[in-house]
Parts: sequence; structure tokens; C-alpha cells
Amino acid sequence: MQWDGSHLAVRDVPVPEPAPGEVLVRLSRAGICNTDLEIIRGYYPFTGTLGHEFVGVVEKAEDSALVGRRIVADINNSCHDCAMCHAGHPHHCLNRTALGIKNKDGAFAEYLTTPATNLVMVPDAVPDEQAVFAEPLAAALEIQEQVDFSGHHEAAVIGDGKLGLLIALSLAHSGIAVTLVGHHPERGTLPGLETITYTDTLPDSRFAVVCEATGSPAGFSDALTLTSPRGTLVLKSTYKDPIQFNPGPLVVNEITLVGSRCGPMDKAIAMMAAGDINPSVLVDETFALADGVEAVNRAKTRGALKILLKAED
Repeated sequence: MQWDGSHLAVRDVPVPEPAPGEVLVRLSRAGICNTDLEIIRGYYPFTGTLGHEFVGVVEKAEDSALVGRRIVADINNSCHDCAMCHAGHPHHCLNRTALGIKNKDGAFAEYLTTPATNLVMVPDAVPDEQAVFAEPLAAALEIQEQVDFSGHHEAAVIGDGKLGLLIALSLAHSGIAVTLVGHHPERGTLPGLETITYTDTLPDSRFAVVCEATGSPAGFSDALTLTSPRGTLVLKSTYKDPIQFNPGPLVVNEITLVGSRCGPMDKAIAMMAAGDINPSVLVDETFALADGVEAVNRAKTRGALKILLKAED
């Protein structure tokens, strides 16, 4: 399924040939992410095959031991030779491409290519309907890689969409008391979220850690309001349009603003394999790849959770 900058369409394309160091992957499942929808809205000037959340099987590889293995993969394709890579930050590689986002065809296709170094093996204990969540769950876990929660026992999450729910699930699993602010109270009863406090209005209390995952510029203002002095505001949303806000509260209240993106895929798979988190409870509907445009339109529907694409068996 390809985006040409103005139209989304399902097209017949040749099976890609892996470059040196890459593997060819046959898709099993792919997930439609808000980033995919934002690209269609004009957030980033990408054209080509969309999609970066996936699980599949290696069909072709330089290392024959990889063939037949079920895998997920980091979406960042790094050069491993620039200053950022040498500094240990390959997700910020100066020459980076990103699967289905930046200069690299993505996963909404029967076949895709990705660097062998990006692969994470999926154990049999993790079904495709869970493994496809490895990338967004890893993004949720990245917050705990960036923020020291040792002195904090509670946090607020603004936004009860797919990513906000995964953040709440991961924080709650770590023993953090989570207040989830959203517009769909029924989501607070999903398995794994039984211990959270759900509210559809901004609470009067303030929090040392606030995670903004609304995908809406208004969410940033709400998150800033909820962050206590000397607290940390973690920003997960990306927006097509610029946001306008008064930075005064950041300065006066000495608030730390943390941008947060991709995270540890291996830890996400390990958590699912251990049964700690089952993100498949967020799946709303599964479509065939051939019905990809319909699937994207469904994902755009207000209130939709995760929409999956399924390759033919």
C-alpha cells in the first residue's frame, strides 16, 4: 500500500531485493499507527510504501540460519559510522532512514527488506497479534529508559489512544500509580489497566511525571498544566501543524521537557513472552492487505484502536 504524497492506493510492485546486510521478510501482520495517518495528513514528506509496525518471517538472508525465523525489527536503519552512531545513539544516526517513514519502503506490503542487525527474534510464546505491537510497546517502554522513576510512584498519562494505553500498561506493570486522562472511560477496564485511575477531566492534582500522547496540540497545554514544578513532561505526540504555547511555565516551574520516540524492541518482546503485557487487547479489527485503503479509513475513525493488516497465508 503506497502513498504518493496525495493519494493512497494498493498497487502491485516487484518483490524488493535485499541490499547487502539486509534480509527479505514475508509479512504476517502489520499495524496502522498514528504516525502513518499523520504522514498522510502531511506531517512528513514521505512517499512510497507506508508502515513500520510489523511481524514477519525471514525469506532470504546472507545468514541462512535466519531463514524461516519469525521476527520484528527496529525501524531505524543506521549507518553505524557517523558521530551519533559512534556515540551510541544509532536511533539518531545522521544518515538514518526509517521504515515506512523516511527514505525506506515500509511494511504495508507482502514483502519488505530490513537490515539483519535490526532483527529481534519472536519466540513461539508470542503470537503474531501480540508481536505486531513490539514497536509501539517499545516506544512506551522508552519513557522508563529516559526518566528515573525511582523517586516517583505516580504519573499521569494524557491521551487514551493506542500509545497512551500502552504507556499506561507499561507504567502500571512497573508498579507506578497511573492516572489516565482521556475520553473513553470504558478503556480503563481493559485487561492490565484495572489498577489505574481513569478520568475524563483534568485532575486538580499535579504530577512529577506527565506523559503526553494525545496526538493533539491541545494535549500539550493540558500536560503542561498537570506537570508539577521541577517535574518532567514527556512528549510522545507528533503533529502536522506547529503548536503555539507560552513557554513561561516551563521556565518558572523549571519543568524538564523530554522528547521520546523509539525504544527497546527486545524488552518489548520479552515482556510479551513473559505474559507481563498483552497488547492484543487493543486490536479493533483486522483487514487483508488488499483492503488496505479501507483499513486506513477505519483507523482514521474517531475512537478506533489498533487496526491490523494481515497478509495472505
